[in-house]
Amino acid sequence: MPKYQPLFSLPRQKRALLLLEWCTAFRPAGSIWVLLLALRGFSLVEIGAAEGLFHVVSLCCELPSGLLADVMGRKRTLVASFAMFLISALLMAGSSGFGGACLSLAVSAVGYNLQSDTREAITYESMLQAGREAEYLKFSSLQNGVYRFSNGGAMLLAGATALLGWRTAYLLDAGIALMGLAAALSLTEPVCEGREKGGAALSSLPEALRETVRGVWALLRSDSAAVGIMLANALVGACATLTCFFLQQRVEAAVTVPALLGPALFVLGLGGGLAGLLTGRLDRLSYGRAASLVGAGTAVCALLARGTSLPALLCSGLAAGLLGDALNLVSDKRLNDCFPSAQRATLVSVSSMAFSLFMIPLSPLFGWFFT
Repeated sequence: MPKYQPLFSLPRQKRALLLLEWCTAFRPAGSIWVLLLALRGFSLVEIGAAEGLFHVVSLCCELPSGLLADVMGRKRTLVASFAMFLISALLMAGSSGFGGACLSLAVSAVGYNLQSDTREAITYESMLQAGREAEYLKFSSLQNGVYRFSNGGAMLLAGATALLGWRTAYLLDAGIALMGLAAALSLTEPVCEGREKGGAALSSLPEALRETVRGVWALLRSDSAAVGIMLANALVGACATLTCFFLQQRVEAAVTVPALLGPALFVLGLGGGLAGLLTGRLDRLSYGRAASLVGAGTAVCALLARGTSLPALLCSGLAAGLLGDALNLVSDKRLNDCFPSAQRATLVSVSSMAFSLFMIPLSPLFGWFFT
């Protein structure tokens, strides 16, 4: 008998995908994880080391995770991703020391890598199956809006989250991850031609991984200018990201009215949304000059972030986010201009690996710097 295929409904699929965006972004504890670890008594150096471990795991999972999505299917990969988020939140809620916190972050890294690009892939393939692929950009913009507003909402609740206590906050995150797991289970796997299934796909995984590694190596050797763009963007992006991360603890110490903590942390996240204001000007410069200016600006932001004045802290975080995201947008454009479509998936993997490679040593270093 032929295998049963569930009836595909695009409206139902879109509702589930939007719920997944909300469950991914609205994590009251996850949005202020640096602050919650600091309130537990961990030093900023320890927190930086934990973030470094997150990126060690992320680096190891970067290449296999995308291939697993082809082997397991998009739906199963998303189910596995939210299962990892659920386990991670429960591990953090039940942890009693630094080792437990690190284990939770490592499991979370696996979840993030399983989810990376999979949501975009299942969205496009769902539109394709329904013959509505022309609407992909419009719907993906809606998904991005849901993600941004949900993440902002979680940040606004930072004060209430801190008052709940870290165990309760992470149990709340676990409940949201459970909702995401249910939403992922409600998805219908799109039927796509040319995708291997079952044992055939699984047996081809090692060769596919070797082929991807060869593609990455060939890319690194073929264009030194592109490699320079990726490295500069990864370095500046890592510095900007870590500045914003560790500002969570400094802003909490500078806020005198607890009710203002959420709005203050929300301001720190606005920089990325304003990055488009700067990209046009940066794109008119040579990349070397643009990266140098943004790098110098990010360094100034990191220095200002060591202060105690709340306005200075907020301005430094806002500017760091704006500069880092603006350079990232310009870098993506320059890299996409350099390579054909067939190599862009490899570009994404290489860029992500470069970012993780910088985050591993810089995370504990920035923790020491902000101590």
